[in-house]
Amino acid sequence: MASEDRISDEAVRARTGKRWAQWFTALDRWGAAAKGHRATAAWLAKERGLTPWWSQTVTVRYELERGLRARHERSDGFEVSATRLVTKPPARVFDAITKPADLSKWFTRGARARLVVGGSYSNRDGDRGRFLAVARPKRLRMTWENPNHCPDTIVEFTVARAPSGKTQVRVTHERLASRKDATKMKEAWSWALDSLRSYVQTGAPIPVEEWERERRAKKRSAPKKPAAAKRVGAKKEAPSKRRVARAS
Repeated sequence: MASEDRISDEAVRARTGKRWAQWFTALDRWGAAAKGHRATAAWLAKERGLTPWWSQTVTVRYELERGLRARHERSDGFEVSATRLVTKPPARVFDAITKPADLSKWFTRGARARLVVGGSYSNRDGDRGRFLAVARPKRLRMTWENPNHCPDTIVEFTVARAPSGKTQVRVTHERLASRKDATKMKEAWSWALDSLRSYVQTGAPIPVEEWERERRAKKRSAPKKPAAAKRVGAKKEAPSKRRVARAS
């Protein structure tokens, strides 16, 4: 599902007849907060005529707005995504995501893949699964079965030409079990797409260790908050991505 907080007022009004604030008011009056996700989505579909996709989207956005759902949480678990713009054609980006020779350079080690629906993929980092959808150069959807990092989840890549003329690549990781997993994989996929972009544009990937060092340096050099705004307690350590970020 697309990230509901990025869908504009104009877009939701064009497709559903109401802006976000109008839907929130309507759902408040109906008592959605007390009736739950499933009942709310069903009501929107039956009584307001929304499609299944828009019923779910409006329900999730309402739950986020009213504090009924954690950030990244969806009806079937947690979901995170990352997006980058690349100055290469969509076909080249898609090939870098799917061809074992490319994957083994910017993303993992010893990648193997049978790129057909139902075909399997694997690598020496323990990532494996099966392809659910293969539509070159637009979309790749697959199961994610790394036993050590968020198994029984779904990963999807979409590739499209952006209005700027660049290529937009987006990865979404669905059905994550917890907020901790969502945070961990958000950072992991952020590294992955940075490495992909560098590799496709320059031929040089970004090692995860180098990416982490630069990220820590940026955090140290960032302006500090006023003393009154600081929270008491130890600084939380960023989750490690040395193994998590190597995925296929």
